[in-house]
Amino acid sequence: MMIDDLLKEANTVSIFGHVRPDGDCVGSTLGLYNYICDNYPTIRVQIFLERFPESYRILSRSCEINSIYEENANAPSDLAILLDTPSFERIGANGAVCLKSARKTCNIDHHISNPLNLCTQNFVDAKASSASELLYFLLDPKKISKDTAECLYLGIVHDTGAFKFSCTTHKTMLAIGDLLDKGIDFTRIINETYYTRTYIQTIVTGYVMQNCKLDLNGKVVYSYLTPEDMDRYSVTPVELSNVIDTLREVSGTEVAIFLYPVNGEYKISLRSNYVVDVNKVAGVFGGGGHVRAAGGNSKDSPEETIAKLLKLIEEQL
Repeated sequence: MMIDDLLKEANTVSIFGHVRPDGDCVGSTLGLYNYICDNYPTIRVQIFLERFPESYRILSRSCEINSIYEENANAPSDLAILLDTPSFERIGANGAVCLKSARKTCNIDHHISNPLNLCTQNFVDAKASSASELLYFLLDPKKISKDTAECLYLGIVHDTGAFKFSCTTHKTMLAIGDLLDKGIDFTRIINETYYTRTYIQTIVTGYVMQNCKLDLNGKVVYSYLTPEDMDRYSVTPVELSNVIDTLREVSGTEVAIFLYPVNGEYKISLRSNYVVDVNKVAGVFGGGGHVRAAGGNSKDSPEETIAKLLKLIEEQL
């Protein structure tokens, strides 16, 4: 079954991603939204996402994104589609309410921690580099416009670390080649959304790097921000999405750890290079993700949380 088979049976469609949307989440959801708008003008389609980096606004129809799903203002959808999200707890913009009432639901995801049964129809492939790559192969390539292609390209770029992460495969590059053939402005997308930062992001990243520490014989680099740090720099979690990837660049390290406060807890971001399965580590903290990139949450202090993380990582090393 392809996405078009589901769309042909729907008059109303709602699209959701995960909390604190990253590039792949925005790229895949907005890519599907553009695809439906371009090819199914009679379908009433809505997209719901929480706040995301302003640089992603270069994508077509990004101004049409709704920030939250309001049950009282919307009738149950014929089809609710959840992208790049491995659990109901991770759904953003109040989307869980919509999925519970929708006639049909669909999950398109690539997280290894996905239980494969979140929706009535599940397209889950942990070998895919990104939800955007997975979505590309579920769409009719002849119906993919330049606008849709640019969204999917952004998503793949961000979840592959601009094609340098181990999740990049031959199939990934086949998708990229086809997207380039659509005439997308790939130079602008990769420069403005992946390689550049705002002034505040630059300052905060510098502070995080200045205060980072090494442990386990230099195999782990870690750093964190406190609520006081967040207030001092007037920064929100949205501006911190790429900090972990900068920490990951410290030479000789296997694992990077970054903690920052979100809703009274500490968000844990984990990245590894070759050996450690950080999905297993994140699972201890109620999270998950991928073998080389995962996250969780902790109610303990940063020092206590990092001590627990180091013990779990040491077991694998």
